[in-house]
Amino acid sequence: MARITLINGTDEVVRLAIFKKPVINPTLATIAWRVAEPPPGGQQVIEIPSDLEVFAQYSNNPSNPADLSCETAHIPFAETTAQFSIESVTSQDRRATGARIVQQFNNLVLNEVRVTNNYGIGALTTIAKDGDAIYPPQVIWPGGLFMEDVRSSFYVAVVAQFTYRGQRLVQEEISQTQTEVLEGGVLRVEGSMWKGYALTAL
Repeated sequence: MARITLINGTDEVVRLAIFKKPVINPTLATIAWRVAEPPPGGQQVIEIPSDLEVFAQYSNNPSNPADLSCETAHIPFAETTAQFSIESVTSQDRRATGARIVQQFNNLVLNEVRVTNNYGIGALTTIAKDGDAIYPPQVIWPGGLFMEDVRSSFYVAVVAQFTYRGQRLVQEEISQTQTEVLEGGVLRVEGSMWKGYALTAL
């Protein structure tokens, strides 16, 4: 398991968002995977597991497809090239139907994680790390496809006090301090709310 170390070189409480930027879908919003709060003059270590997982939320009521009351199993994977399919499944007594997500190993596209929806209605699909989404969950319509390149580095940026994990990040806010951090890297934040902040890789 990799880790990044965040050092707070200020005398303030500073909130730092850890996030990935979508590569294939650059217009997709950026969300906070984690929000760290190293104490003034102290540090915080963020563990980054190597595995990812994919899962989908869906409705088992075709007349109300937005009722996402059901969820598939979470399928873990460690590859940066992977393909998954959301499939319809029927119970043995044929009284209940649902969706399941399965990994496929044919027709792979190098360095892309792809999810196809072969279920009858749209499904809200999440690519996650350690249980939390790294990109905004996307509704994949029937027959639709979502793809992303998950190889990109994590970034860290100073964010407002009321920013939480899973929350959409404001591009104008994070662009001031966003800094790439490699696995095992150390970042130090300096400055103040009055003069602005800067992140430096050590």
